[in-house]
Amino acid sequence: MSKETVLKHLQENVKIIYHKAVDADKQIALLRENKKATFKQIFAADTAFTNHSDTFLPYVEELAADLQAIQTDDEDHYQTLLPNIVVKIELLFKMLNSFKSNLK
Repeated sequence: MSKETVLKHLQENVKIIYHKAVDADKQIALLRENKKATFKQIFAADTAFTNHSDTFLPYVEELAADLQAIQTDDEDHYQTLLPNIVVKIELLFKMLNSFKSNLK
């Protein structure tokens, strides 16, 4: 698969994640209003993310920044950063899906 194709798929995934994160953050705000969300951060400190937040959007912003970085960097940096970006996408999809299913 070409680099351009991979980047296009990554961008599509980030867009999907962004919309899911906006919805999830709205739900988190409602839960906090009802004193039902007391967690300090979404992901544990030992995950692939450097950001730590009690909402999803800061993680999405970090992912988007990583994606932007590999689009402008050289091929070696692209190959180095790509696995980390894929891990972050997987983590966000899993957590967002889990969060949504736990709300039901």
